[in-house]
Amino acid sequence: MKDFWELQDHILATFGEKEPEAPVLRVKNITQTSLILEWDPLVLHTAKLRSLDIYKNGTKLAQHIPGNTNFIKLSGLDVDHEFEFHIVIKTTAGEFKSNIIKARTHKMDNLTGIRVAFGKFDEPESAVTELKDLLDRIGASWSEEVNIETTHLLAQLPGGANYENAVQHSIPIVKPEWLVQCDRNKKIQPALPYYIVNVPNNANTSNNE
Repeated sequence: MKDFWELQDHILATFGEKEPEAPVLRVKNITQTSLILEWDPLVLHTAKLRSLDIYKNGTKLAQHIPGNTNFIKLSGLDVDHEFEFHIVIKTTAGEFKSNIIKARTHKMDNLTGIRVAFGKFDEPESAVTELKDLLDRIGASWSEEVNIETTHLLAQLPGGANYENAVQHSIPIVKPEWLVQCDRNKKIQPALPYYIVNVPNNANTSNNE
């Protein structure tokens, strides 16, 4: 009997005393129409994750979130609008809800949410240096490589790893004039008029004819 109860105590200590921890949610980056939600790596102890759901204003979103992911980018949000978010994890040990956070998307004159990476330039050193200075002046930021936070790729020419990554993740690829006009007009500008289009060589030949 002693061995039996010692075994029960061991099972309880291993599987029954530590529940999964409620996830901790925060906003990583925010723009006029998008934001990135991030949470700490899940602490499940001995439980198994069954699902992870994102809630916006109390409604569950349809996006499927893999268990090994700790962020999500939400796009297509209304400008200058407050939203409420939380996440719920369902595990073999029960259901656990995160903290609730409120986040407001930026107004059109707030340029601090811009996060750019750089593609190919005719004169990369001088052009990119000037653009970095401009980004510092308006309170925006940049990175060497395209990542989840990148909002735009600045480039004069198509091609390169950052260009391919931007295409793959549907990140706007725009000429540097887009950023200049954002600064000049003191508000975010539509990206479409400044898109770089990679025209096939045969199309160029036909146009020249």
